Amino acid sequence: MNTMSPEEGTPLKNIQLFFYSAINFPLAVIGLPLVLFIPPLYGELGVSLSSMGVILMLARLSDVFTDPLIGLLSDRTKGRLGRRKPWVILGAPLLAVSTYFLFIPPESPDLMYFLLSIMGIYLAFTIIQIPYASWGAELSGNYSERSKITALREQFGYFGTIVALSIPLLLSYFGVIEMRSILSYEAILVMLSIPLVVLGAFWLVPDNPSSLFREKTMTLKEYVRSLRLVLKNGPYIRILIGFTGSVLGISMDGALSFFFVKHVINAESYYSIAILLSIFTSIIFIQVWKKIANAIGKHKALVIAILWFSGWALCMPLLYFIPEHALFLFLILQVLKGMASGALVFLATSMAADVIDIDTIRSGEERSGLFFSAWGIVQKGAAAIALFIALTAVDLFGFDATSDPSLRNTIDGNSNNAIFGLALMYSVVPTLFKISTLPFIWNYPLTEKRQIRIRGYLERKKKRLASKKTPI
Repeated sequence: MNTMSPEEGTPLKNIQLFFYSAINFPLAVIGLPLVLFIPPLYGELGVSLSSMGVILMLARLSDVFTDPLIGLLSDRTKGRLGRRKPWVILGAPLLAVSTYFLFIPPESPDLMYFLLSIMGIYLAFTIIQIPYASWGAELSGNYSERSKITALREQFGYFGTIVALSIPLLLSYFGVIEMRSILSYEAILVMLSIPLVVLGAFWLVPDNPSSLFREKTMTLKEYVRSLRLVLKNGPYIRILIGFTGSVLGISMDGALSFFFVKHVINAESYYSIAILLSIFTSIIFIQVWKKIANAIGKHKALVIAILWFSGWALCMPLLYFIPEHALFLFLILQVLKGMASGALVFLATSMAADVIDIDTIRSGEERSGLFFSAWGIVQKGAAAIALFIALTAVDLFGFDATSDPSLRNTIDGNSNNAIFGLALMYSVVPTLFKISTLPFIWNYPLTEKRQIRIRGYLERKKKRLASKKTPI
């Protein structure tokens, strides 16, 4: 079992990088059914949709408290196993068990059954994801290798999403279309993959047993001081703003994409194919963006990725005017957007890992967990706001999701204004959110040269502390 971090400049072995990144696979496999399949299944089994909505909202609100708590606790964890591994190991069985109960419910589950199952999954996600992201940030201090780590992690996430989407398509060829059966196969895959990837990472991937830096006793006063230091980290706030714009845009896109395909393109049966095309393209081009980032810098690469994605997204409303070619052109635009969609996430996350080094110098503590808990809260909050904006706006345009697409612009169907409003909210407004963050990202001050100097200072400080074997 490897518990010591590699020396600065020593790259991770491929097997270590593989098993660390592979943990994101089962997380992604779970994530897709939570959004697409679970609400319809429990609704069919008799659970109130409005009650489910309240429970899901309250469960997300609880993350505001649990995310910082887990982040701070993992920052202060000491032991032979490391700082982050114990939390991933702790969360893994809870995630597997909660997935079983949520994905394979009894014939007539009540509201309490749904509540306990969904709370178990959300708590397990928090226990795993915050230390997991922090672990990745600490695996290497190298500017380029951090991009490599986050890139492969996101590729495994996309692969998990593809598998989760493909299972229903594959089962349909064998006549299995019942949602309960589909989710049971998804659950089996998750329960088999979680122990494999977590145990592989546990034995092979390094983790610091403790921090060489001072760790203050956590009081309310110290907690407030810690949050103030986070807010004073200028580069972190810049990239957080950029990431928030991307999350707002991506979440609005995701919330309305099915309605766009069904009511604007009039090609509901091609929806899964369109999503798979985009994800496959994202997986392929993540490596391309990694090379671009190494050549010109992460922040400039992120700006180019946003512009590329936004340019093609702005073409989507034009499909409204050319219905005879809309499907073919939509699939092409999905591929072109997909070429940059992966970069929007992995580059921002890699940059966040870099700016935490600044906090280590200022605070005298290693607090990746606190930073990534704040990152997670903003991500979840932005996604919730995006869903509210998207669904409220299309309703104000008069869009009716239950209307037959063939009755468009008739008294019984959606009006042209409603359909065009849907197209605008699906593509134009999300693009504006992304583009509005460009000034913050373009002026991002932490270049590779500066980050190398910062890491050099930190490594020299660590060596001095290690030789003294006393905290500062």
